[in-house]
Amino acid sequence: MFKKEKFFPDCDFGQYNEKWASHRSECKKIIRISNKYIVFIDHSNNIDWESTEEHDASFTVEDKSKKEKSFSQCSIIEHKPLEGLCESSILSFKTIVGEAIVNCLENNFEDVQLILKQADDYRIDRVIEKSRAWYLMYTMLIYSIILVLAALISLKQASFGEYLLENLLFGLWGVTGAFLSVILRSGNMLNSSVSGRVPHFLESFSRLIVGFFSGQIVYLGIKSGILFANLVDPNQIQNTISFLALLAGASERFAPSIITKIENAPSST
Repeated sequence: MFKKEKFFPDCDFGQYNEKWASHRSECKKIIRISNKYIVFIDHSNNIDWESTEEHDASFTVEDKSKKEKSFSQCSIIEHKPLEGLCESSILSFKTIVGEAIVNCLENNFEDVQLILKQADDYRIDRVIEKSRAWYLMYTMLIYSIILVLAALISLKQASFGEYLLENLLFGLWGVTGAFLSVILRSGNMLNSSVSGRVPHFLESFSRLIVGFFSGQIVYLGIKSGILFANLVDPNQIQNTISFLALLAGASERFAPSIITKIENAPSST
């Protein structure tokens, strides 16, 4: 039996089917096809092209040098990392780079750099978007798990002391502050998905854990009388600790500044 060849809808060779038939089985998407050359994306999402000998011979020695230099620049941009991007984003990026190659083959070297810059800008925007999506996804997932665990612990409060439950409660306020901080500043993040999923997970986890311990610092500081002893109303101590724990979790500088304040304070007997 003959193996059925798989064709893609974006690979319509039209009137050039016979001329470029050797690339039919490799083609995933045609970027440009003519009687002089073909530029396409193969099944491995690599850009490939071929031109006729007559077309290559039409370039002057100077233009051939410019063409080779431009091809090298196209290759550098094409092979920049794309980890995490979906298929459609990868194909869009490759198509833009392919258009730069078309301009090389058309002896239009002036626009190559502009097109390559657009391609790289598109790639950078996509990897930043993917990084934000991963960071937010892992943050929400970990935050949800922490809330579920806290709920399970509170249901079995008889097995835990009141002191532990208080610690947990104010630690959760710190985690909530950290969660809000991640959500609010996600639009300003410029991380890249190229580093992979694991660093994004670790950063999300560590950010929430820091929020938890920030809440603990506020709780222990106020309960021990080291922090805000003259400002905290005994009748509002629960609300005050909750607010400050939330604030400590949301601010990366709040808890460290408290620790510094305590370290620099004169010791008392």
